Amino acid sequence: MNGLQGRVALVTGATGLLGSAISRRLGFEGATVAIASRDIAKAERWVGENKESGKYIPVQLDLSNEQSIADCLKCVVNGAGVPSVLVANASLREGVSLPFEKLIHASFTNLFAVDVAGHILLARRMVEGLDGRSASMVFLSSIYAQVGADRRIYPQGMSPAPVQYSAVKAAAEGATRWLAAQWGSRGVRVNALVPGGIASSARQPEEFVRRYTEKTMLGRMAAADEVASAAAFLASDEASYVTGHCLVVDGGLTAW
Repeated sequence: MNGLQGRVALVTGATGLLGSAISRRLGFEGATVAIASRDIAKAERWVGENKESGKYIPVQLDLSNEQSIADCLKCVVNGAGVPSVLVANASLREGVSLPFEKLIHASFTNLFAVDVAGHILLARRMVEGLDGRSASMVFLSSIYAQVGADRRIYPQGMSPAPVQYSAVKAAAEGATRWLAAQWGSRGVRVNALVPGGIASSARQPEEFVRRYTEKTMLGRMAAADEVASAAAFLASDEASYVTGHCLVVDGGLTAW
């Protein structure tokens, strides 16, 4: 894929299911990838387990803390060079399983502080350090930013994505367009990736998988690597004239 060889990429939430797939794909394409996690030990373990597949460095990042954001970027610059690719993948998981009736103010503000404010402040600081160089950024959204959750596909005991998650992912898409307009003249492209359900046997009951796949045009859930390929495309020079765009990768689920 053109334009990723030799570049420095920062992936947030890089040790999770999708973050891992994206990081490995960027590494395969020749980028040096900063594996960002709140838990530096987890990032270090990930790098140790994947060192044969690419060039990676572990970095600690707490997106709710501005000093941590500054320290993270300094660590990336010192360890690999100035990052020109950002994949804003991290999402706060604490509290998202609360039922709707028990949501409180912090259920929203904590999530927005990390997923939206943290990533925007990280992106701004990254652009400040580019010194006129071009860059590409990919924000992770979700189909639930664009459609409501179909409760009929969730078996008893399994809850759909909560309202604050839908709201924060919709905010990510709005921020994508705003930042693309803000930085387009500087050669900084900003896009969003909008994945549908990703197969994970450890997380999903068989009944849910069956019901979900019936809603897609392709009759299956996505593999993490398929979504990672789309992220790599948006980050690369293959998408050099694509900005302010929200790319849906959902097997046709939202296109019926």
